[in-house]
Amino acid sequence: MDGNLLEGKTAFITGGAQGIGLAVAEAYLRQGARVIAADVNPQSLEEAQVHLDGIASGRAKTVKLDVTDEEATERCADACFAEGKVDIVVPNAGVLVLKNAIDTDLASWRRVIDVNLTGAFITAKSFASRMAKTGQPGRIIFTASLFGVRGGRENGAYSASKFGMVGLMQCMAAELAGKGILVNSVCPGQIDTQMIQQLFRDRALLRNASPEALRAEFESKIPIGVLGPLDQLAGAYVYLASNLAQYVVGQSLVVDGGWQVA
Repeated sequence: MDGNLLEGKTAFITGGAQGIGLAVAEAYLRQGARVIAADVNPQSLEEAQVHLDGIASGRAKTVKLDVTDEEATERCADACFAEGKVDIVVPNAGVLVLKNAIDTDLASWRRVIDVNLTGAFITAKSFASRMAKTGQPGRIIFTASLFGVRGGRENGAYSASKFGMVGLMQCMAAELAGKGILVNSVCPGQIDTQMIQQLFRDRALLRNASPEALRAEFESKIPIGVLGPLDQLAGAYVYLASNLAQYVVGQSLVVDGGWQVA
């Protein structure tokens, strides 16, 4: 849906060349914002640039960034602010390793924590510190997860990273609200992304089942009956970034089609 809820705003989104990040970038463009989409994957960035230009030519930019690299993220933040203000920051980059906790090797654990939690911390810290120094109000919207508010099998590292993110979000919300920087998180449930398609394939190998059967099993547990459409999830990010949410601080907005209450 097109509109002007974010007219004149600039948004910086990590993991912005695919999945949830790309959907949020598209939604922000459709609401009048300028978007900087950062990602570590060069091919995805090229494809995303073409896609976003097709929506709003001249208002989208893509940049290569490894969110676990603090120096690179600081340089990226400097470059973004040198071009003008950044109003909205979405620390969204993430990875998933599907293993039982006792089967998770330390390298896999560290990779998930480094990208999902430490990367989000570096991104939020780098951009929020510049907002605060200039006295500029803004929004930080973390991509947490339903598994950041409840645990689940085969999600030990991922869930730990997202629980940590929710805690970080709440702390930053308390610290920054007085400066006009409102911090919240979106907690997606089972959203129809490339990541969840890979999850079905990985889990199928663990459980000796087909990906199609696992998808049907997931959807049977969702009261609304289907995996979450990306455009519906992106609407939550638009809301939290807009003036409709000026009194929303430190909240985790779960978007799961009713999974939690089923």
